[in-house]
Amino acid sequence: MEPGKLRGLMDRVRNTIIVLVAICGPLIIPGWNCGRVFAQMLDLVPASPATSVEGNPTRLHEVQAFDRSRIAHREAKRLEKAGSPVCVDRYYEATVFAYAAILATGTTGVTDWNQIPDDYNISLADCLRAAGTFGRLDPRSHLQINGPAGPIVVRVIHRGFVWSPEDFEGLIDARSAPKNPAQHRSYQRVGAGAAQVSVRSNRNLTSADRFLPPRSFFPATAILHPDLGPWIGLAGTPRGGDLLELHDPLRTTCVELAGGRFPLACNLDASVAMAEASVGSRRYALVGFLNPSIEVGNTFLGTLEPYQPGKIPVVFVHGLRDNPYTFTDLVNGLRACPGFLDHFQIVGFRYPTGITFIRSAAMFRRCLRDMEATFDPQHRDPGLQNTVLVGHSMGGLISKLQITWSGEALWNLAATQPLETLVTSESTKTFLREIFYFEPLPFVRRVVFMGTPHDGAALANRAVGRVTSRLVRRAADSLAMIDQLERDNPGALLPYMADLPSSIDLLAKRGPILKTMRQLPINPATTYHTIAGTASMPDRFARGDGVVPLSSAHSDGAASELWIPATHSRINADPQTLQELDRILRVHLAETYGPPPGR
Repeated sequence: MEPGKLRGLMDRVRNTIIVLVAICGPLIIPGWNCGRVFAQMLDLVPASPATSVEGNPTRLHEVQAFDRSRIAHREAKRLEKAGSPVCVDRYYEATVFAYAAILATGTTGVTDWNQIPDDYNISLADCLRAAGTFGRLDPRSHLQINGPAGPIVVRVIHRGFVWSPEDFEGLIDARSAPKNPAQHRSYQRVGAGAAQVSVRSNRNLTSADRFLPPRSFFPATAILHPDLGPWIGLAGTPRGGDLLELHDPLRTTCVELAGGRFPLACNLDASVAMAEASVGSRRYALVGFLNPSIEVGNTFLGTLEPYQPGKIPVVFVHGLRDNPYTFTDLVNGLRACPGFLDHFQIVGFRYPTGITFIRSAAMFRRCLRDMEATFDPQHRDPGLQNTVLVGHSMGGLISKLQITWSGEALWNLAATQPLETLVTSESTKTFLREIFYFEPLPFVRRVVFMGTPHDGAALANRAVGRVTSRLVRRAADSLAMIDQLERDNPGALLPYMADLPSSIDLLAKRGPILKTMRQLPINPATTYHTIAGTASMPDRFARGDGVVPLSSAHSDGAASELWIPATHSRINADPQTLQELDRILRVHLAETYGPPPGR
């Protein structure tokens, strides 16, 4: 037999014996350290460490190391199923040998992770999941492992996050994320590391915490750098202790691992899906539309990350029967755009859509002022003072009411006498004043209208719109206020106000509110843009997005107007919308801070 074929046959026989020894050894001799004997068989550990040469370690076989990793992983699965915490150690062992296998490849430079077997990522993800289950992991500080030479305390280091280490209260495997019904495109990157979702509970310790949700979910990618010494005794391997790095995959794209440089794995979908599921956004949208009294108190202006001074807030405002997660594709798409997070930060506004939208606009105005008072009371933050609003559908109308002067125009639609002459409580006067009298917010410098019905929507005029409007329960506090005003001020309220129109009623074409809003003066210091849908029809035949006619979406004076082949409900998810919004924000950034170097 040829020497090459003989060596191949001997290797196959040898590997078979190794697997049998690793599996059967502990059954024959309890407590037997099969791990070290196995490693010696692989030539990963010399029979005597003294035989190794510094800088020229004993032979390291990539395939055999991967085999050892997979054996440990199978054993870990069995132990986990049996409810044994030892599974954490076996998963860790599987990760260590997968790391050793990558090291054995001698990879240098940036390498496509698709060329590397996924054992490392899978074993590490399983290890972290099991460690969390059995109380071995505190993602703020350390991971506890029982290694071949005794206990190992693996330090946890956080890299690149705007969150503090104390915010890492728990890690959830990104693979366990539920489906996000609002998402149409996936935003993931193949690479090294175990994709995780970190969880932070809001203890409301500071005023800034009021702008974070009860639970925040944000992406993290774990990278383990093990000390190979205790496992395979290689001379020349790092002896500084095991290190578990948690990287922000939004801000880090490549990572050093086992002597090579690889793309960092990234999963933006999982954290958003978990956040959506935790707040029950679909239920909120339905209840907030049909019975808004229940959800008025849950109106919320929230940041996706802790507020960052100097970065421009991009505030998303959803439309009728919707919620902030309708912008999932846009938000993830923007966060994936190079440079976006260096200059911008995401903010979302949630409100019950069944109430009259001019009241929603007043609530939004109050929230925006509160944000400025909290983060920029001196009006000096160049980021906040150049805030951008992005409104879809009715959210565009709510955004428009942040950049216009009301004068007496809206109040004249509601009453026949001045507000101050009404017989009512001071709190009611304040309530009405906030709704009907306002000025532009000076720090809102740009607005993007997406499928916004400036002249109304066809659906509101149809039978289904009228029937749906009847299903909407008027807010209890508004009903009580109208009753008191009519009782103590006979004839003061006009029928339009007395009937307490819902948002659907206000969106009816040729309605008085929308006609009046068309005439309200817009702050000349604010720039605005239009994105309208054509429902996939060619431009010359297009009439609208199926809900909002193009004539209604049009706004005189817009700096730009783009038609995209999308229906009303899919404008938010269309790639052309993302491209246009990215373009608009780059223009806004250049006009705010000047063009970037080299442009």
